[in-house]
Amino acid sequence: MPLDADASYTCPYCGETNYVGVDPLAARRQSFIEDCPVCCSPIAFTVRIDGDGDALVEQAERAD
Repeated sequence: MPLDADASYTCPYCGETNYVGVDPLAARRQSFIEDCPVCCSPIAFTVRIDGDGDALVEQAERAD
């Protein structure tokens, strides 16, 4: 299993498609806030790790 995985999402502020790095060994479901690399706005993520160890963004919403 990889030490980190990228999951794609669309920024809720600027609409750009980006990728967020996730540690699949940390937990099956993770919540965290990270800034968009394009517009620098804070995004609240909820990410799920599936049975194959792939990261899937369940939610990417405004954290303001």
